[in-house]
Amino acid sequence: MRFLLTSAGIKNASIHDALVDLLGKPIPESNALCIPTATHALAQPELAWRFISGQEPRTRADRHRRAQENR
Repeated sequence: MRFLLTSAGIKNASIHDALVDLLGKPIPESNALCIPTATHALAQPELAWRFISGQEPRTRADRHRRAQENR
């Protein structure tokens, strides 16, 4: 089992590259698990749900595409 711990998700090219390296294949072809425990400290469980359900703007596939474009 391999882990990539971040404080704000995949928000730059170096974190993106580290994730692809850990997965061993492109992100769209992979399955990964996210455990958004930090959002529980905010006492707003809906933040965790938005994140894991893909409704959080910072977790959408368009963010992945932008990271690849900024390489």
